[in-house]
Amino acid sequence: MLGALAAVVCVALGLGLQLLGRSPLLDGIGSVLYVVLVGLLVLLVRPTLPALVVASAALAIATAIELFQLTGIPDAIGTVVPPARLVFGSAFDPFDLLAYVGGAVLLFLLLRVIVRLTRVVPLTGVGIESDR
Repeated sequence: MLGALAAVVCVALGLGLQLLGRSPLLDGIGSVLYVVLVGLLVLLVRPTLPALVVASAALAIATAIELFQLTGIPDAIGTVVPPARLVFGSAFDPFDLLAYVGGAVLLFLLLRVIVRLTRVVPLTGVGIESDR
């Protein structure tokens, strides 16, 4: 439950950034949020995964999508279906790879906080196994 709420907040923040325009800082924050969102989605599918596994999977997925941009296919998809750009991006940016690492670290820390909260107030969505 807490993970789903965090995912909704993450999407809202990411969409809000889109309204602010483009700058290297906003792009970096968006990339960090992207990894956090991917991790939260992984967590929704497999709520008992350890925090390190969730953060690593999110980093791997985001990196794979970023590298996929080198093929030009995501840009072509985004031309036909503009909202797909929010998922696949359009052009490779090596800076995004650095931001993804920051996002994975933030995600790991966020999951640790969620685990600590769930120990105090039992909630579904993050298993105790996430504490490894």
